[in-house]
Amino acid sequence: MNLSRKRRRELRRLRGDAQELLDQQRIVLGHAGDVLNEAGRQAKRLSDEHLAPRVEDALEAARPTIDRGVASARRAADTIRRVTTPVVAGALATTIHKLDELEQRDAAKQIRGFGERTGYLQPAKKRGAGGVIALVLGGIAAVGVGYALWQAFRTDDELWVAPEN
Repeated sequence: MNLSRKRRRELRRLRGDAQELLDQQRIVLGHAGDVLNEAGRQAKRLSDEHLAPRVEDALEAARPTIDRGVASARRAADTIRRVTTPVVAGALATTIHKLDELEQRDAAKQIRGFGERTGYLQPAKKRGAGGVIALVLGGIAAVGVGYALWQAFRTDDELWVAPEN
């Protein structure tokens, strides 16, 4: 597009004015940032000098009350836990038993795992090799005692001496 010299000169002047305005705005924004940084530093100093001690004093004054409230809440929670634990454990055990009866092994296993994780149920004890050996030895001992008793009380005519008349 063809512009007259006058228009070109006006556009150049306008462009220069716009550039000058942008430069001035950058300078003003830079100064504003410096002022904001200094204001933040001053606010931090003021809060450290005046606000923090007041808050600390208020906290120290309220600390015994807060500690009593926390201790009371813990005692209440312990009491509730002590009262409800047998009820919850019984409900979990009943639920697991019913699910086992309905052959819902996966659901029973999940509920048993939940009960063991939360501490309501004791983990199922698994017998190791020592327990199996002890059971076998106990069985052998019981058989030995039974055999000894049978030998002691059997009726064998040759073992008894007939009384003389």
